[in-house]
Amino acid sequence: MSQNSYLVSARKYRPQLFGDIVSQRHVSETLKNAIRLERLAHAYLFAGPRGVGKTTAARVLAKAINCTTTLSDRTDQSEPCRNCESCLSFEQGRNLNIIEIDAASNRGIDDARDLIESVRIPPQGAKMKVYIIDEVHMLTTQAFNALLKTLEEPPAHALFIFATTEPHKVPATIQSRCQRFDFRRIATAEIVDHLKTISVTESITIDEESLMLIGRKGDGALRDALSVFDQAISLCGDNVSYDKLVRALGVVDTDLYFSVTQAVRASDMGSMFRIVEKIVTSGYDLQEFLDGLEEHLRHLLVVNTVGVEALLDLTAESKGRFEAEASEFKESTLLRLLHIAAQTSDSLRMARQPRLRLELALVKMASLPASVDIRTAIAKLDKLDKAIQDADLSAFVIPPKPISQSPRAAVVTPPVVTPADEPIALPSTETVADSSKSEPTGSEDSPARTSEPDPPTPAAPAPASTPTPSRSFDFGQPALTIKKSPASERGGNASASATGEPASATELDNSTGLQAVDSASEASGAGEVAVLEPRSASQGAGDEATNLLLETLQKAWDSVIADMMDRQIRLGSILRHSLVVSVSGEHAGIAVPDDFHKRMLLNEKSTLGTLLSEHSGESVHDLHFVIKPDLFKNSATASDTEFDSKAFLKKKCEDNPAILALVERFGGEIMW
Repeated sequence: MSQNSYLVSARKYRPQLFGDIVSQRHVSETLKNAIRLERLAHAYLFAGPRGVGKTTAARVLAKAINCTTTLSDRTDQSEPCRNCESCLSFEQGRNLNIIEIDAASNRGIDDARDLIESVRIPPQGAKMKVYIIDEVHMLTTQAFNALLKTLEEPPAHALFIFATTEPHKVPATIQSRCQRFDFRRIATAEIVDHLKTISVTESITIDEESLMLIGRKGDGALRDALSVFDQAISLCGDNVSYDKLVRALGVVDTDLYFSVTQAVRASDMGSMFRIVEKIVTSGYDLQEFLDGLEEHLRHLLVVNTVGVEALLDLTAESKGRFEAEASEFKESTLLRLLHIAAQTSDSLRMARQPRLRLELALVKMASLPASVDIRTAIAKLDKLDKAIQDADLSAFVIPPKPISQSPRAAVVTPPVVTPADEPIALPSTETVADSSKSEPTGSEDSPARTSEPDPPTPAAPAPASTPTPSRSFDFGQPALTIKKSPASERGGNASASATGEPASATELDNSTGLQAVDSASEASGAGEVAVLEPRSASQGAGDEATNLLLETLQKAWDSVIADMMDRQIRLGSILRHSLVVSVSGEHAGIAVPDDFHKRMLLNEKSTLGTLLSEHSGESVHDLHFVIKPDLFKNSATASDTEFDSKAFLKKKCEDNPAILALVERFGGEIMW
């Protein structure tokens, strides 16, 4: 084959009929109907991406207009016959009535004036004179203005066809004088079908995967795909194989993208560095690799959301591989990976060290924690909320723990509840006994409720400052019934103390399953005291596992606080005002004194849950924060000698108006 006789596929297989134009049926049918009905406009504007058939459609239209064969004798009553003198002369490049102009090189006002003068001359031996102006958006503003009058009222024998890839650059005054047709990008499947037809005609053996690769490289432009097809034939000859084609085109192998997602699943940062090393040593373009990775992640997301059948530009084998890989990822995880890839792609072009930027992006992908689908999380929260509402609250409490008697502890015997008494149901006990404020009294109608304390033992002298009370509280008591009885019926001191100090909740004898109520929180009057009835033995035995778990979490929470004080003193200080008060399965309830503490701890919920699991050895799936200010009224978390930050801030605001203005302007709060 000589050099002069060879034509590239894009020229050799250029469509000569409307029916041969690939994937632009909406344009072809409209133009054919206009020819059948003889309703041709005097100006058309063909807009669309490169290589989709704009100039080809303009040539076919011009040839069909000047075809001398009658419409009834034509194919589909509109197609050019390709046998008459007009059609043959045009295909041979010697027709003077169809004029093609490149607006990129003939863009000035002088060129527009020459065009206007040429329009006045009638066609020679044809029906109409057709002007095809390619890349019309390249004309200058003066040239466009010069064409306005001619384009609005051209001679009856003149017809204009404008083609452009950037229609937004064409003035509105020009567009309003034309009928506009928008050409769309060609689907990969349609490009592959067209390439198969050419392969059969040229006796080329090529596999399906290679055709898919060529179709994707075309990126919606058939002309680009045909250029890649010619390049593949030049490399491989009559037998095109995928392996050779990948190396020749410099396309990143699909296996490399699957290696990235596998490293993400395994959280293997080392593999990410090895992948980048392979990309660099193989000579792949980093930007092209990142673009391919985005497409790879997009395929996985499509399979997860729509289904594998939506991947039209892949072979059956590739679809099965993507389906298997997509099952290992959640949609939220894929979205996060796509976000990282997109951010890196935008910054890679301007990066001074693109390799480092790519490595950081891949390592970030590998270090991402597993995502939790928001719909799954909401469903679990709803399920937990319903379980709390329907379940017995006794499943979330601590059982009474028997401890040895001490001079500061006393046994409280419950009174006999008569039908006349009005029980009040409490969901939980959140107060601490402070019976030192009430005097022991006796009554003939009530049974003896005095307790015999152990003989006092010598105690170390108390320090000058009041020590910090114990953090061990039994706040999660089950639903109990209290009975209000006059103070005169109490037969003994509820918490007798040799030193006169109030007894804490943990210092009471819990062998009977009782707790006294803090007398400071009595709202019913000074003459009454609330007495809690004990739980039944069967209830206590049924909750033993839950109670042991809650006790373990309470002890581990102190370790979490100590650990966090070493890491982040601000967060650790906030944690000191929190307690584990309930547990249900893998969910733990944390009590805080106010909304500020709740908001601060919610931001660290994932970290705190992980630390609590590590310190307790139990699986804690979620933390739930509840505001319980009453739990912290009588349990100071710092000694009297500690620095009072609020008082310090108040004094600074009084001394310095600038600090006061800043606090009021920006809503300053004490953090720690």
